[in-house]
Amino acid sequence: MTTWEYASVITANDAESQRAGVSVKLPGGPLERQAGDTSSVLNRLGSEGWELVNYHSSGAGTWGFEQFWLKRPTS
Repeated sequence: MTTWEYASVITANDAESQRAGVSVKLPGGPLERQAGDTSSVLNRLGSEGWELVNYHSSGAGTWGFEQFWLKRPTS
């Protein structure tokens, strides 16, 4: 039987200040700020065997928030 580990990628964007941040939470680790944009972070995780399983987006006015949930089989 396959067991899975899960990770999340969180982005927050503020259109007024043009500031955005991408953070990743891997199993057993802290939430860590990442260099690069959302696409480059997700592509890097994909190359490490992570697969996207869910996505949520919300926002109000000029502020936006996205969360991506990923999984990969454990060794």
